[in-house]
Amino acid sequence: MSRILVVEDDPTARASLQLQLEREGFEVTATASGEQALELVADHEAEPPDLMLLDIRLPGISGVDVVRELQARKLLPPTVVISGEATVAEAVEAVQSGVHDFMEKPISGERLLHTVRSTLEHSALQRQVQRLSRELHANHRILGVSPAIERLRELVARVAASEMTVTICGASGTGKELVARAIHELGPRRDRPLVAVNCAALPAHLIESELFGHVRGAFTDARTDRPGLFEGADGGTLFLDEIGEMEPALQTRLLRVLEDGKVRRVGSSHDRTVSVRVLAATNRDLERAVSEGAFRKDLYYRLASLVIEVPRLSERTEDIPLLLDHFLGRACERHCCARPKIEETAMRLLESYSWPGNVRELRNVCERLAVLGDDPVGPEQLPSQLTSMAQSGPPAPGSPDSLAEVRRRAEREHIERVLERTGWNVTVAARILGVNRTHLHDKIVTLSIERPR
Repeated sequence: MSRILVVEDDPTARASLQLQLEREGFEVTATASGEQALELVADHEAEPPDLMLLDIRLPGISGVDVVRELQARKLLPPTVVISGEATVAEAVEAVQSGVHDFMEKPISGERLLHTVRSTLEHSALQRQVQRLSRELHANHRILGVSPAIERLRELVARVAASEMTVTICGASGTGKELVARAIHELGPRRDRPLVAVNCAALPAHLIESELFGHVRGAFTDARTDRPGLFEGADGGTLFLDEIGEMEPALQTRLLRVLEDGKVRRVGSSHDRTVSVRVLAATNRDLERAVSEGAFRKDLYYRLASLVIEVPRLSERTEDIPLLLDHFLGRACERHCCARPKIEETAMRLLESYSWPGNVRELRNVCERLAVLGDDPVGPEQLPSQLTSMAQSGPPAPGSPDSLAEVRRRAEREHIERVLERTGWNVTVAARILGVNRTHLHDKIVTLSIERPR
């Protein structure tokens, strides 16, 4: 039942409005002054009205003043102003202040109900759009408080403003597509489409047509002309996931598009100019793929001009509680179930686990706990790969015997040895370690490796 606040100083008009609205099933509160209206709307202990019918000419503060005050306090509900004496200037000011509609007295019952219902429907649509916008923003946030994620967010913000091609590297499940979407939404093309394609998911004989399109008769099933994803992303962003799996012939065509911004549909002899920002992602070592002849060197250098490394979840264990809270909350909301609490022993297991599937694996665990978990969630409810660690008692996350700490020590020792062997030539060391130079610099800082004097 919708709640309506009627603000009208004329007792006869106020009673008439209240009676008509209550007959239609609305819950109505009526008052005669703007001061009382402000108190009722600003009352934090009461439910705010879904709609306010507000007379402009009131004793004391006017209806326009009420609108102006509530707007300044960000408390203005969907509002329709009514008056038989308002000037055009007053009506215009009220509408510009954020009210939905304006009605002149006398008001017919049909006009009143039509305006009330249309205003409530418009308000409901606005709330739905705001909710979807919040969900979209939440889905594309890069969550974390670890130094690695802070650096990642800072780098994303800096590169987003440019038009450069960006290559996002990282293990499977680390959130490379999330980074790509964040770059798009923070960049100048945010209002244009973001088109994503997984180069490893499409058969080799189809991906060329998908990317560049085809003309009628280009092959057996080409019955009509069809634009490709590059044309579909014109003005926006094209995200090429798993670009390391792309066939060499397609790599040549992709390089041409990156160089001159022109695409040619399969079977066509005409080029089409497109304006597309390309974001690529891979979990492969492209430098090694180049040395093995599996990836074109010229395309690699075109893509490697700006590389972002996404850290593994095991490199940012301090983010696990935050990610767990986020994914578990969204899973419980999606499956309409109560949110369980996590026992401390279970949380220690979650923090000390190596997470080979990275953030994707953690999200899947949260989906399982939301549907099958009892409140509170203990170690026995966690997946077998985690509970097996409980056999001998899980180590604390920072203890010398935890997997994270053992891995950290081994990684640090190995990197130190390679750096010493190369005389602290980071470029050469990065090539030996099979990582990007920027990633190695981040590792040196994260692992607190100091260059000997």
